[in-house]
Amino acid sequence: MLKHIKPQFSQTVLLPNVYNNPSHTPEGLTMTKDELQADFDRFYEDFFIELCKYGNVQEMHVCDNIGDHLEGNVYVRYEWEAEANKAVEQLNNRWYGMRPLHAELSPVSDFREACCRQNELGECKREG
Repeated sequence: MLKHIKPQFSQTVLLPNVYNNPSHTPEGLTMTKDELQADFDRFYEDFFIELCKYGNVQEMHVCDNIGDHLEGNVYVRYEWEAEANKAVEQLNNRWYGMRPLHAELSPVSDFREACCRQNELGECKREG
């Protein structure tokens, strides 16, 4: 199995499995599209404001994939590596949604290129 290489320096931080998308739960089956969008919008704004405490956020992306290794992942790219390092240090001492956060640096720097190569080749066994 291929492993992702964790960089020592990066402007991008990965926070795995942070957003609990209600559309992936039994409760979400009764929610309208507008309610689901409102839930996401609340999460995005709340989390974005929190991430801005550590530096100048350039981009923030929330994964909607259903694979366990991607579901609810948040990627945030800061202007400077020092800001990303500060975010990792501070966020690893924080909780969100009654769960501890686990932040790490990510090798992703261009989100247009951030896709599962195994999935593109039809070889991903992780559902996306």
